[in-house]
Amino acid sequence: MVLKILGNEIEAGSKAFFRLKVAKLLDGSELTIPLHVVNGDRQGPALGLVSSVHGQEYYHNRIVRKIILETDPSQLKGTLLAIPVANPPAFQHSKRRTPDPPEMTVDFANLNRVFPGRRLVPLFGSLEPTDVSLTMKMARIITDEFVNKCNYIIDFHGHMQGGSLKKILYERNSEESTEMSKIFGLGIIHDPITASGDEWKGPYMPLTAYASKIGIPAITPEIGGGGHGEKFELLCEEIGARGVRNIMGHLKMLDEEIVTPERQFYFRRAPHIRATHGGYLISNMRPEDVGIGCPTREIQKGEVLGTVYDPYTFEELEQLKSPVDGLLYMCLISGLIPPQGYGIAVADYQDSKWIE
Repeated sequence: MVLKILGNEIEAGSKAFFRLKVAKLLDGSELTIPLHVVNGDRQGPALGLVSSVHGQEYYHNRIVRKIILETDPSQLKGTLLAIPVANPPAFQHSKRRTPDPPEMTVDFANLNRVFPGRRLVPLFGSLEPTDVSLTMKMARIITDEFVNKCNYIIDFHGHMQGGSLKKILYERNSEESTEMSKIFGLGIIHDPITASGDEWKGPYMPLTAYASKIGIPAITPEIGGGGHGEKFELLCEEIGARGVRNIMGHLKMLDEEIVTPERQFYFRRAPHIRATHGGYLISNMRPEDVGIGCPTREIQKGEVLGTVYDPYTFEELEQLKSPVDGLLYMCLISGLIPPQGYGIAVADYQDSKWIE
């Protein structure tokens, strides 16, 4: 099976690497987006892996690297397409959004809010394909050269520096996406009370919502967080790689045993616990408590998860308490927290269930 990328033919049973050209930057360098291809020697589906749509979520690069380096194209049915760094400017500066965007008021520079990267309405401009921000241009190139070539997509996300997260999102209007969320095997499945796929309102949307809208099943594993050291990052890498192999086994791309937990927790409600005052957070949580390397921590309603004090006067400002009984799926370690900042979330037992 010969595959064409940017006019180049990738022979069956081979690997290739490309740089998708975006723009010439002011420092004279070329902004490009990396694309790895593993083309199997037998027919099969095209599975897409993408990381660092948000630049500070750098650690999933290891998951993509492990899968690409360890996959033997002679044993593969179908194709792997992988973008390990989707937003290089944000990745370089360890930022969630594209740094210093010239059109901040138009798209807020969040790559995961502007797919498919084309103006569908003339918002602050025209419908011309060149009349877009740099962030939207990156989204368009990823759409054309990656999304549109995939049959299935896994888009990795996680928490900010100093935080930790573990759950998987899926597109509820897609039976295949729903099944993939279970087969990935993360153990905690979030069906948020928000728009999904073709329910999404407005002209621009996240990568997975757009993929679902055009009929490509997609899931979003959210694993880990930055700044917790090699032991923690290695655990996240192993969890993510295991999930990808499960999906590849499910799609018959590899002769791979599917390994999942005996039961997985499905939830809808997920209250975020916010600090109403900015200050110094003394956290009662560890990054592992979300279920990375140990069982997911069970939380009781009213339990104190952290205390915020004034770093100037040393006055205790507030205690952050859980409003519900449930499982901790997102947390912060000790450090600074802004007013209305969040980083603690509990999967509410209400409207939830265990899937055997």
